[in-house]
Amino acid sequence: MIKIGIDGRTLQGNLSGVGRYVFELCKELDRLIPNAVFFVYSQTFIEMPIESDRWIPRVDKFFASKYMKPILWLKIRCGYLCDQDKIDIFWGTASFLPKLRSEVKTVVTIHDLVFKLHPETMPLGNLWAHYLFFANDLQRADICLSNSEGTAQRVREYFNYNIDKVVKPAISNIFYPRNSFEINQCLHKYNIKSKYILAVATWNPRKNIETLIQAFLLLKSQGYLETYQLILVGQRGWKDSRIADLIQQNQDNSVVPLGFVPEKLMPCLYTGADVFVYPSIYEGFGIPVIEALACGTTVITSDIPEIREAGGSAPIYVQPTLQGIQQGLIEFTKLDVHKSINKQKPVVSLDSWEDSAKVLASVLI
Repeated sequence: MIKIGIDGRTLQGNLSGVGRYVFELCKELDRLIPNAVFFVYSQTFIEMPIESDRWIPRVDKFFASKYMKPILWLKIRCGYLCDQDKIDIFWGTASFLPKLRSEVKTVVTIHDLVFKLHPETMPLGNLWAHYLFFANDLQRADICLSNSEGTAQRVREYFNYNIDKVVKPAISNIFYPRNSFEINQCLHKYNIKSKYILAVATWNPRKNIETLIQAFLLLKSQGYLETYQLILVGQRGWKDSRIADLIQQNQDNSVVPLGFVPEKLMPCLYTGADVFVYPSIYEGFGIPVIEALACGTTVITSDIPEIREAGGSAPIYVQPTLQGIQQGLIEFTKLDVHKSINKQKPVVSLDSWEDSAKVLASVLI
């Protein structure tokens, strides 16, 4: 049996975009590589993508492990665990690799180049980790993958390095327009009683949620969107105190934070929304955009190449500025399509998780 090690740091806690990407690809790898044993390495408890004797969670039991910064744990402890398990192949799921024996085949996935394009949106420790290790790990990987053609182009531009394969995100088959009964059940659960604008993102500077809230509140004060709520799905993150302040100061409670919402409920929230807004300053791809489109929802999102790669011609594209987001929301109010009760699933050009996993499997073995 081939022994494949996987960086499982993105599977810790509630799954975000990269975590969901890794989780779904792992589920497909189980079927595509039946002659492998998979070791998933992490500092703390993780949700395993597969419950099987061939999938082994390797939660580090070293007492100081859970106190380490994730990148330091990967560099200091993960390689040690890999040596104990005598793995043959290692998949670095999030840009970095541990120190490994020279005979171990290494594959690394690059999701974005935030540290080059928007370093101001990153915590200082994470930023320095990228400056210290990113280029070196890129060069020493046997195979380098990216999540989009846009990310591959950025890597060529900034590092003069050609990505070997692009493994694009997909979405689960649960994302399709839901009926009014399902939607109403979901809205009742979250006490949503009016028409709403939906945003899905962790609260950090790159996701630009603060600017979205400001644009929404300004338009309401000018007589637009008077009957709408702004519903925020996503966990608190880094440099998010101003977002919290804006919500607290919002006297009519028209900005509603839901926190983390399980994936199984997201199709109802997408379908029930009058419009989905994704105003990120920069993304490596933009999975929520295609989730919303698959649910038949009008989308306003940032005009950057990687998100255009995800969304195609369907969304309303805007500059991720206060004025740009306002213009997008005003354009939305002029549309008739968002008033339709029976949403139809649009044509979304998208690989399946199986298609993407086949590309990944082809370089792992």
